[in-house]
Amino acid sequence: MFTKIDHIGIAVTALDDILKFYQDALGLHLHEIEEVPEQKVRVAMFPVGETNLEFLEPTSPE
Repeated sequence: MFTKIDHIGIAVTALDDILKFYQDALGLHLHEIEEVPEQKVRVAMFPVGETNLEFLEPTSPE
């Protein structure tokens, strides 16, 4: 049985727009932004309770 969700990953095309919306409109606090070259993504994490919202923006069209 699940007792908690660690994170939810959401693919986006414009990470900067998402950051602005979640910080300004929803009042969430950004935990970190990280580029993961081997996965060709830029990742932003927002903690929400015991869960993290993870937004992933591709850094390559592939």
